[in-house]
Amino acid sequence: MKISEHADRTERQFGLRAEEIHLWIDGFFDHSGREHRETIATDVDFDPYSHRRFRHCKEALSEAIKEFGDKYTNQQIKDVFEAHIRDDYHGYLPSRVDFENNSFTAKYHDIDSEDDLAKVLDESELAEYFDGVNQEEDQGSSGFSRFNLRIILPTVCAVLLFITAILYVILPLVEGAMVGQKKQMLKELTATAVSIVDSYVDKERQGELTTLEAQSQAINEIKSLRYGPENKDYFFITDMHPTMVMHPYRDDLTHQDLTDYQADNEGSSVAIFVELTKLVRQFDQGFLEYQWQWKDDPTITAPKMTYVQGVGAWLWVVGTGVYLEDVQHELSKLEKTLFRIFLAITLGLVAIMLYVITQSKAIEKKRKRAELALHEAKNRYKALVESSNEGYILEADGKIIFSNNRLHRLLGYTDTELKASSIWASLFSESPANERVLEHLNRLFSHETEPSEFEAQIVTKSGREIDIILSTSRIFLSEKLGHVISFRPIVRKVYGGGFASVNPLTDYQKTSFSIVADIERGESQSHVVESLNRLTDLIREMISSGTRPDHLRQLIGTTYDAAICRFIELAIDELGEPPVPFAFLSFGSNARHDMTLFSDQDNAIVFEAPDDKDLKATRRYFLHLAERVCAMLDQAGYSYCDGLIMASNHQWCLSEKEWRHNFSQWIEQASSEPILELNVFFDIRATYGEASLVDSIQSHIQHEIELNPTFLTTYAQHCLSHAVPNIEEADKDVTINIKECLRPIELFGRLYALKLDIRHSNTLARLGGMLTANQIDSETYREMAFIFDHLWRLRFMNQIVEYSDLRQVNDELALNQLSVIEQQQLDAVLQRMNLFRHMIGEDFALPTL
Repeated sequence: MKISEHADRTERQFGLRAEEIHLWIDGFFDHSGREHRETIATDVDFDPYSHRRFRHCKEALSEAIKEFGDKYTNQQIKDVFEAHIRDDYHGYLPSRVDFENNSFTAKYHDIDSEDDLAKVLDESELAEYFDGVNQEEDQGSSGFSRFNLRIILPTVCAVLLFITAILYVILPLVEGAMVGQKKQMLKELTATAVSIVDSYVDKERQGELTTLEAQSQAINEIKSLRYGPENKDYFFITDMHPTMVMHPYRDDLTHQDLTDYQADNEGSSVAIFVELTKLVRQFDQGFLEYQWQWKDDPTITAPKMTYVQGVGAWLWVVGTGVYLEDVQHELSKLEKTLFRIFLAITLGLVAIMLYVITQSKAIEKKRKRAELALHEAKNRYKALVESSNEGYILEADGKIIFSNNRLHRLLGYTDTELKASSIWASLFSESPANERVLEHLNRLFSHETEPSEFEAQIVTKSGREIDIILSTSRIFLSEKLGHVISFRPIVRKVYGGGFASVNPLTDYQKTSFSIVADIERGESQSHVVESLNRLTDLIREMISSGTRPDHLRQLIGTTYDAAICRFIELAIDELGEPPVPFAFLSFGSNARHDMTLFSDQDNAIVFEAPDDKDLKATRRYFLHLAERVCAMLDQAGYSYCDGLIMASNHQWCLSEKEWRHNFSQWIEQASSEPILELNVFFDIRATYGEASLVDSIQSHIQHEIELNPTFLTTYAQHCLSHAVPNIEEADKDVTINIKECLRPIELFGRLYALKLDIRHSNTLARLGGMLTANQIDSETYREMAFIFDHLWRLRFMNQIVEYSDLRQVNDELALNQLSVIEQQQLDAVLQRMNLFRHMIGEDFALPTL
């Protein structure tokens, strides 16, 4: 719609043309947006430049009021602003999120003057920008810009971290390891010497030698022991006084009182032999470091570490020591080697950094030229009007130059595949009706006929045939004449069977595995959303081909779980590893895998209880994680829970201890209203993380139910409060809510899961658990499963009939759309649901009417 047409409409509606407001809304698509950034970006809690459609979102109203508040009233601005946006988007007022998740594409507008239109940029024109044609050098840019700093700073930090790691981590670890080896060696050598002394102690006890003979021989044998590189390391013996019994190199100390013998220890004197005897008295062994004579040279001292061990029978202290000089020598050699390696790595990093900076500057220049080129290309596509519900192709001179995302999802072809010259033959089936369509398109591209509209049949990439309305309209792109071709699927309401012929060779299971695998490998949020978008057409095909409802629910639930897990992994990559183990919980239909493609979120987080002082910081991390995950789920089509039962709500981001406390209160204080509000929490499953945390909570729930037996009776009364609809007495023109019809079965399964401690969250699995526990027989199980699946089949069928994109909530089934037999079958199924009520009434002694 032109600006003048917008103004005409607001003048008719509100008596106000306000063309400057209309121009302001559509004038946002400028290249730099510098003025906007300076005036508004700092005044909002998000960056409005995260997308380029900010003025086409309802969030931009506040900026419009700020811009035109001195000329118009707030109400006038609001009327004009919303009227303009609604005219562009078929009565809808998009939000910023709608553009971010590709639900909408910004609308461009016709221009009155043909002089403002240029030819559409083709690949060769874009290549010219990338190759340097029409270059525009940046003004005022310096060689050492912030762009370069973003590259240099991480490199410098990496070098500093490398140095720090060597000096304060690696070298201390190596030194500690070396000293540890020395200590172990001393202990083993001293143990050998002590074993020699012990052998003479034994000979004394056996009477083979006198005490003096035994001690003398032991002293001589220990005195002769040597070890070490130069065979100069030795053992010495003192008594517990201490008095020197034997020292091989210090005969002057033999039989001397060593109580006052001092040695230097890091600048202070210490009575080393007194300290050694203290170690033996207290621990029977020990290490001591001090300064001592260098081997057999009394003129030199060096750092030494001694190990001593006691011989209790003779009150001796046997010891030996090693000099630490060799440890320092080995460390010095290691330091020199590491520093040489460090120098080589540093030089390599510097070379790489210079190369990266050079290449990055070149890439940045090309990026800026490309941005300008793409901006021009975007403005030249102004005649193309996107639609969220129809597929579009833009053709110029017989070539496809653009196709929208909706068409890609509908057909399964990529934009590149659709631009192939042979694509028209692949798109249309061999149906006789398509011959007219292909003939029309060929003549249209040759400018031999006028635009028109046809019913046709196209073939998707997977081989599925879709009935469509094909419409063509002419557009003028200055030097080029083109056409917009729209593809609108025809949806026929058929409840009893498929909608169209389905390729029997289509491997749904393989496709579903492929979607899940693509989600698990998604490199970004957009990749995950793109993979999820493939699910819509797959589900439509599966419903059309009569796939069982439990397979559909399992597929939807599996892809939902895969998306959650990938979103969590992406969030953890951004935030860092969680401080404690946790689990991301699914509740309600999410936990049961009883979902449609537009189910909302019911989730929470449980984490291991940290210390009280760390609880606040731990919860803050998980709230940040949850905010990101829930936002990504919302943008993927799983809307926020209206009741705010989401992990991003601090009420449901709790430690295991807090969850246990909550369930204890809910069960102990059970009454009808709280149970109604807290129903969803008794369907609980760990979608991601530590499943043991959920097992612990479920065990706690069972323990509390055993302590409070009245809880199950109260819950049973709540289950019976949900009446089964009676369509036999209902007006055939009314609708019934299929979701509400399913609720009594869900409540029934949840009640008996709590009663029998069935840990499954899926409704059919709970019924199977009841069969295993002999709560019901096999015939009753089959009947209950049939009722559940029949209602789900109607629910899926109703959704695909009403909405081709399966993204809008619709559980209202119009009875007049069913055949007489279908109505009778539905009535029989609903009446048979009283089986659930009777069973509850009998088991819990409650009236069912």
